[in-house]
Amino acid sequence: MIAVVELSQIVEVIWVSLVAGIGISTAYSLVVLGTARSADARRAGRSVTAFAYGTMALVFLLVFAAAVAYGVHIMLSKET
Repeated sequence: MIAVVELSQIVEVIWVSLVAGIGISTAYSLVVLGTARSADARRAGRSVTAFAYGTMALVFLLVFAAAVAYGVHIMLSKET
């Protein structure tokens, strides 16, 4: 049996995967950046800057975790 897939479904898979891949990678990159800059600022004695970068890292960590959890939820929910 040959599977029939509409072109619109293929296009949807492509754009969703691109957006998810770029978005999740960017969110985690900002977690790493915020953590590193926060540590550098803390070592330099700039507590306000360290707090700001630490807050940025925490926010993007939550965004990353929410995106991953949503992705797992979508994969596990089966529509028939």
